[in-house]
Amino acid sequence: MTVHDEVLANSVRRALSMDKRTGNLPIDVRACGGEVFLKGKVESLEERDVAQFIASGVPGVRHVDVQELDVTKGTA
Repeated sequence: MTVHDEVLANSVRRALSMDKRTGNLPIDVRACGGEVFLKGKVESLEERDVAQFIASGVPGVRHVDVQELDVTKGTA
């Protein structure tokens, strides 16, 4: 991970932690070339979508990948 990638990942982490909807969710963030990867567990599709929306609003983010963000409920 480059310095720019780490700065971007930290910016996304900060944005997620400051939002009341995602602040307590166990989400790991990795960035590579403007693409952000979210990994962890959320309880609903809504939480996943909110995390993706927040991450995508961070300056420098070109794409947010949520494939490794497991939804534990609401997938029936």
